[in-house]
Amino acid sequence: MKERDNIHFFDTSTLTETAGIRQRCSQAYVQKALAERLPGDRFKVTAVTINETGSYKAKLNWLVKLLWNNGKVTGLPPYCEVLIEHCTGTEWENIIVWSPLAWNDRFAGTAGGGTCTGGVSQITQPNNGQRGWTLPFAVINGFTAATCDAGNEKYGSNWAVDKNGQVVRERMENWRANATHNMTVFGKAVAEILHERPIQYAYMNGGSGGGRQSMVEAQEFPEDYDGIWASCPAINWTKFLIAGFWPMAAANEHKAPLKYHKLTAFAKAVQESVGGSEKYYQMSGRVAFDPFTLVGQKTKQGVITQADAAVIQDMWDGPHRANGERLWYGFRPGSIHWCTGLPVFSISFILPFLRAKPFALCTTYARWVLDDPKADFRDIDLAGFETLFDRSLAAFPKVTADNADLRAFAAHSGKLMIDHGLDDPLIPVDGTIDYYERMKTIMGEDVVRQFCRVYLGPGDNHGNCIGNGPGISESDGMRAMMDWVEKGIAPGAIRVVQLDRKTGELICERTREPV
Repeated sequence: MKERDNIHFFDTSTLTETAGIRQRCSQAYVQKALAERLPGDRFKVTAVTINETGSYKAKLNWLVKLLWNNGKVTGLPPYCEVLIEHCTGTEWENIIVWSPLAWNDRFAGTAGGGTCTGGVSQITQPNNGQRGWTLPFAVINGFTAATCDAGNEKYGSNWAVDKNGQVVRERMENWRANATHNMTVFGKAVAEILHERPIQYAYMNGGSGGGRQSMVEAQEFPEDYDGIWASCPAINWTKFLIAGFWPMAAANEHKAPLKYHKLTAFAKAVQESVGGSEKYYQMSGRVAFDPFTLVGQKTKQGVITQADAAVIQDMWDGPHRANGERLWYGFRPGSIHWCTGLPVFSISFILPFLRAKPFALCTTYARWVLDDPKADFRDIDLAGFETLFDRSLAAFPKVTADNADLRAFAAHSGKLMIDHGLDDPLIPVDGTIDYYERMKTIMGEDVVRQFCRVYLGPGDNHGNCIGNGPGISESDGMRAMMDWVEKGIAPGAIRVVQLDRKTGELICERTREPV
């Protein structure tokens, strides 16, 4: 079996169909029962159906489909699907709950990515090489699972603004926190209504934007979940997304446009300074390197200049004010966080010789910050960057999702796992390290060790196992989390794997210790 298809982490062989569940799987029954449980909520159950075909045809986001999933979900057990439209005030969101007829008494909260919190576009075929479970992944393992789109799917990628381009605060708050909590409340209620018995354990798992959702649950709704696993979490949102403009600001300031081949020359020089790429992607520390030593070197896009080296130095130092005060973190020397083609790196070039662009969400979010749907950041300089950074912090302070005081979650006996790849090309890993260090400062290292484990992966990519080094697979991570919550076995060394991008075959496997 391919490692990609190693998706069974819970033994479902002894599970039996809940008596009477087929009779309860009706729209009228679930609507009435939910109304009794949640009398203050405005909602309507739009459909309740049983799927016994073993398959599901997903409606995927184009990028998800292009990158790793064709949407043909197979191998499903018989399950009941409940569709709910929920009103959050003036906005509506869609909640989807899948509950297997033979249930393991556990609930799974699923998430999305970027500014997508979930929804029908995130119902994908399980892939053990992608961190962040989906409805099918959870249901195949016996969980009742839920997802919620926060209403975003109705409005598209620029969902936060109205027809005049002005930010709708209710939509922002739903995306930020409420939708994930609502999904949890309704999902748990549906599970207990259909099976007429209580949930024993609840788990939340997501990566990137889904990791942010997971962390917000621990920060703001500490009693929702017993175990939370956040992968490459997009916390520090208001900081790292604006930091996406930093390389362009430095390039404009020094009048040295970013060039694909010049960036690559600097990265390769750093890697060669430690013995080559293979050794570089096994390192956990930061490499010290003077970029000015490359001045005069020839590339396919010209000779490296003093100005080019100054831009690189600024990029490695990370965003800072004119007086030198650090604003946020950059990517580490030697990291290749730019690409041609698919815009899933922090910097993208459609072709190597075209102008560099930041990750698309940087521009989308910055326009929300300014309430200007046409704002153009191509000519941003360092002073303009500093102003935009401050505007971001002031505009959406709660969106940052960086509250490191998790005492309430710990008091609930919640367990937290965080992992982040050192070679993440989209979210600088040092933001997660900063968060963990602040946790220890606020709560004390001994307290933090009782409920939290952090795994940092040399060569590991952005929430997947197909990068330059191995990462935690979905199944291995969930086994570790469940053993901690249910058996009291704290995670130690955990298996990590590196998979072939095209075939899903195992390239290598190792173990990784928590920091």
